[in-house]
Amino acid sequence: MKWSQALAAFFFIVSTARASAPAEMDTLTKDFEATKKKLEDAELKQRQVLSGLYEINKKIKKSVTERGSLSQQRALLEVNINTLNAKVDELDGKAKSQRALLAERLKAIYKLGGQPLARFLLTSDSSVSLERNLKILGIVASRDLELIKNYRQDVQDLQAKRKTLAVRLESLKSVEQKITEQEKKLIAEQALKNKLLDGIRKSKLFAINKINGLREKSMQFNIDDAGVFDLLFKASFGDQKGELPRPLEGVVTRKFGLMKGQDHPYTLSSKGIFISAAKGSPIKSVFSGKVSYVGELPGFGNTLIVDHGDHYYTVYANAEEVKVNLGDEITQSQVVGSAGGISTDNPAGLYFEIRHFSEPYDPQQWMKGL
Repeated sequence: MKWSQALAAFFFIVSTARASAPAEMDTLTKDFEATKKKLEDAELKQRQVLSGLYEINKKIKKSVTERGSLSQQRALLEVNINTLNAKVDELDGKAKSQRALLAERLKAIYKLGGQPLARFLLTSDSSVSLERNLKILGIVASRDLELIKNYRQDVQDLQAKRKTLAVRLESLKSVEQKITEQEKKLIAEQALKNKLLDGIRKSKLFAINKINGLREKSMQFNIDDAGVFDLLFKASFGDQKGELPRPLEGVVTRKFGLMKGQDHPYTLSSKGIFISAAKGSPIKSVFSGKVSYVGELPGFGNTLIVDHGDHYYTVYANAEEVKVNLGDEITQSQVVGSAGGISTDNPAGLYFEIRHFSEPYDPQQWMKGL
C-alpha cells in the first residue's frame, strides 16, 4: 500500500470509527506527515553536506600531498643554498686575493717605472739578457691583464648567483604562502560544513523523537484496524542500522571499501560485499520493500534491486535465479532468489550492496552478526 493510500485509509477509519475526536486525529496525522517530510529533507541535506565534505577532504589531502612535495623541494633548495653560499664565500675570497695580487703587480710595475725601469733594461750585459728582461715584463703585463679579466668575471658570476638565489627564495615564499592560504580556507570551509552537518543531525534526531512521540500518542485511540497505524508509523529502513538480518548465510570474502587486486598492482573500490556460500543457497530480502529492478547486469550476473523507501535501496547480484518480479511488494526475510556464480573463475555466493540515494554504505555495519 502506498503512502497516499495509507493516509486515505487512515482518514476514512478516523472519520467512521472515532467521530468524537476527528480534529485531534486529523492534527496528529498532519503533524506526522509534516515531520516525516522534514526528516526526508534533512536526509537529503545531510547527503549534500556529506558530499561537500568529501570533496573538501579530497582537496585537503591533495594540499597535504603538495605541502609534502614542497617540503622536499625546500630541503633540496636549502642544500643548494648552502652550496651556493660556500661558492659565494669562495668567490669573495678569490676576489680579495685577486685584488691583493693586482695591487702587488701594480706596485712592482710602478717601482720598475721611469729610471729604475730604464736601468733594468740597459744594465743587461748581453742581448740575451735584454731579451729575457723584456719577456719578463711582457709576462707580468699579460698576467696583470688576465687577473683583471678574471676579477671582473668573478664579480659578474657572484652577482648572477646572488640574483638566482634571491629569485628562488622569493618563489619558495610565494608557494608557501599560497599553500598556507589554501589550507586555511579549506579548514574554515570544513568547519562550517561540520557545523551545518551537526545542525542537520540534531534536526533529524528531533524529527525522529517527534515521530516516536506521535506513535505513542496514536496508541491512545481505540481504532479497530490498528494495522493502519502500523502502516503509517512503521519503522523505516534507516532505523534498522545494525539490526538487519543477513541476506545469505555464508562467509564474507570481499569487504566494503578499498581493496588491492591479486593479479594487478591497482587499488580498487568495492561498493558492496561478497558473501561466499553454496550454489543455490536461498537469498533473502533484508527488509520489506518493492522490487524496482530485475535483470542481467554486465559483470554482476542476475541482479535484483529492492526499493525500501526513504531513498534506501539494496542490491542482490550474482544470483543463479531470481524468484520475484518487477513491482512485487516483498517482506523482510522473504526468499527472493538463489546464490549463483558470475563465471567459472568466481566462487558461488552473493554480491550485496546498500545504497542511500546513490551513496553506497558498508553492509557489515547494517547487518546483525555479519
